[in-house]
Amino acid sequence: MKKLFLTMSILALCSTTFAQKVSPLWTDFVEAKQAGKTPILPDFSFAGYHFSEKPIPEVSGKKVFNVVDYGAKPNDAEYDDEAIQRAINAAEKSKEGGVVFFPSGKFLIAADTDSTKYIRISKSNIILKGSGSGSGGTEIYQDKMRINGRQIQFKPTDLSAKKLTTITKDADRESFWVEVADVSALKVGQDVVIRHKSEEFTKIYFAPLQLKPEWSRLFGDKGGMLINEIHTIEKIEGNRVKFKNPLHFDLRIVKSAAFELAAYNYIEECGVEDILFTSNWKTYGEDFVHHKNAIHDYAWEAVGMEYVKNSWVRNCEFRDWNEGLYIRSGYQVSVLNVNFKGKKGHASVHARTGYGVLIKNCNFNNAQHHGAGTGYSAVGTVITQCTLGSDQNIDIHSGQPFATLYDDIKGGVFYNLGGPEPGHPHHGKHLVLWNFQHQSAKDQHYNFWDLNKRRNYTIAQPILVGFQSDHKVSFENVGINQDQGKQVLPKSLFEAQLTLRLTGKNTAK
Repeated sequence: MKKLFLTMSILALCSTTFAQKVSPLWTDFVEAKQAGKTPILPDFSFAGYHFSEKPIPEVSGKKVFNVVDYGAKPNDAEYDDEAIQRAINAAEKSKEGGVVFFPSGKFLIAADTDSTKYIRISKSNIILKGSGSGSGGTEIYQDKMRINGRQIQFKPTDLSAKKLTTITKDADRESFWVEVADVSALKVGQDVVIRHKSEEFTKIYFAPLQLKPEWSRLFGDKGGMLINEIHTIEKIEGNRVKFKNPLHFDLRIVKSAAFELAAYNYIEECGVEDILFTSNWKTYGEDFVHHKNAIHDYAWEAVGMEYVKNSWVRNCEFRDWNEGLYIRSGYQVSVLNVNFKGKKGHASVHARTGYGVLIKNCNFNNAQHHGAGTGYSAVGTVITQCTLGSDQNIDIHSGQPFATLYDDIKGGVFYNLGGPEPGHPHHGKHLVLWNFQHQSAKDQHYNFWDLNKRRNYTIAQPILVGFQSDHKVSFENVGINQDQGKQVLPKSLFEAQLTLRLTGKNTAK
């Protein structure tokens, strides 16, 4: 009987496997890459630490700065902010940086409500490492509320973005070359930002979709969709520049404003790992209500990473937070194996105004109103192989991010997307939902370009492939909707694109 059951199970598994269909959009992507043409799908493989081309380094062999040696004491009633900062300052004075190490125990921070106070990392090669995020590991606990004050901030001191040159010709989406007016300030290996903002280009980009007058940030002499796409220069030939990573929009020269190349200043090789972050939001005497007030939205905020390159957060847990992890202007950043738990709060992890932030193997557990999200000019954000709670919102927070992938996701919904109406649309082109498993308590209908409802969904022609749901879900104003109700191959678009780029192998054959 057991053998019969096992045989039937294997046959059922094989039947399911063979029934899966290779997505036509995947076939288009492979063939277009081989022919040197523009695929329908963006190439999302340029995401994560060093574009996922090498693993995050182990910290063994790096100089260690133990916070206890600088005055921190775990498991007592004293606050450890100053001692932790002293350890970080010592690591920053070291030529190679180092590991700021937290032994097992609970470390207290935030003795008062002054939101201008925080722990600051402003140089490269600094890693905050604990002794594990589970039982017997390291806990960092924010006591007092500090509204709009992230308690640990990675951020360089110099945020200037000097203009280097202008782009002089159109360039197509998914291409690598641009032509510029002057290459004298450019060099191979340099990181630059394609920067542009104009109403004229915005209308070209969204055409033929209608733009609502209430989206006021798009209009006027200083209005428009903000382009802020970060690239690394791989080659210079005459006045032509080749990037390592592709453009994710059709660059079209307009008369009203130039497309500039500007400097990108950053710190790099920074990390956070093996730490449990907790806060006193758990004991606040009210349950979370979205946008009730600043306390509910922003009183306890954990970690910010701004203008960081080739950096990471991994093997951590954020428990009882209004906001867990905020990434701004991040470039090649990985968030791996991170759990969000505890009393419900506002935002879990949010990536904006960067390129290639990878959020992978994370669990959101309905611990925040918003699951993993993006907004405000972010490009190439990848959320893959993650779980959200039933009816937990994905966060597309206005400000026209574009080329975002939600890939092999279990759980989550799209209603009540964030951001103020003047900053709509929520998303530009090429939001891709690949093998997304929608979970909700009731049926849902999504109109992705609804100009009538204030808090609805303004996403420009999204691409849905292998969309599945536990209740009936219907759509309007979709760009492409293929194979609804069926899982397609490849199961993970990100992993398949990465393998194709690095090895040339098509894993979905």
